[in-house]
Amino acid sequence: MVLSVADILAQELGKTFMLNYRTFKKQTPSVAFAQESMADVFSKKKRSQVMAAIRSKGNKDTELKLAAILRTQGVKCWRRNHPALGKPDFVFLKQRLAVFVDGCFWHGCRWHCRMPKSRKDFWTPKIARNKARDRKVGRLLRKRRWRVVRFWEHSLSQPIEVAAKLRAMLAARPKAR
Repeated sequence: MVLSVADILAQELGKTFMLNYRTFKKQTPSVAFAQESMADVFSKKKRSQVMAAIRSKGNKDTELKLAAILRTQGVKCWRRNHPALGKPDFVFLKQRLAVFVDGCFWHGCRWHCRMPKSRKDFWTPKIARNKARDRKVGRLLRKRRWRVVRFWEHSLSQPIEVAAKLRAMLAARPKAR
């Protein structure tokens, strides 16, 4: 059973705290609330449990933006959420083409990734691991005769160029097995 953050907070802190917190949050301007730093009410172990209970839903913004580009540009025969190696964002099965949309921060775009000033000892290796995993997944897919194309999040602001690159990849014949 997966608990929501509100459920965990209610269990740990009691319902009265949650009611008071919601009332306080409604009455407090968000700017003033964000400027004050609050001590965490959980232990490090409990905070880890709370955060682990929050399940990722994927990178919806960039995926939906590329899906909209594909639709408006008339690119067809793509699938999302295909269980291919590395979980590509989009797959063209017949052409054996895996499409990834990489977020500028999470995948370390050299033009747009701005490392946080705090916890550099965490973020620098984290982004490096993401980049290494991207290279490994691309290598493994190519070894299995898939073609791989990656788009940066910032490139989605140029939908015609994105569609043209995809059309060129789709028109090129896959290598013989």
